[in-house]
Amino acid sequence: MAAMTPAFYHVLHVIGAILVFVGIGSLLSSNGNTKTGAIYHGIGLLILLVAGFGLLAKLKIAYTSTFVLAKFGIWLVLGFLPVLAKKRTLNPGFIVGIAIVLGAAAAYLGYTKSLI
Repeated sequence: MAAMTPAFYHVLHVIGAILVFVGIGSLLSSNGNTKTGAIYHGIGLLILLVAGFGLLAKLKIAYTSTFVLAKFGIWLVLGFLPVLAKKRTLNPGFIVGIAIVLGAAAAYLGYTKSLI
């Protein structure tokens, strides 16, 4: 069996991100049935985490670098957004805005690796 390449982990990471954002969108648009959105969100977070750390290992980036800590912080906030969506603590439009900004920041950090 061939070894998993960084490209494999990258594609898996992007799939995880898509699932996270689909889950958040589903949670914000549902009228009480939030189970499917929560499942997408949770599976996406797990895939993001596993693929992200797999990619770090392949690229030989230290787990304690500022880059990793920033990406992990973004992951934590994205993980908490469904709580705000379910309780309607914040306006759904504001939650979408937060998700977009966090996604853009994660993408910027991922492509530039500016904090390594």
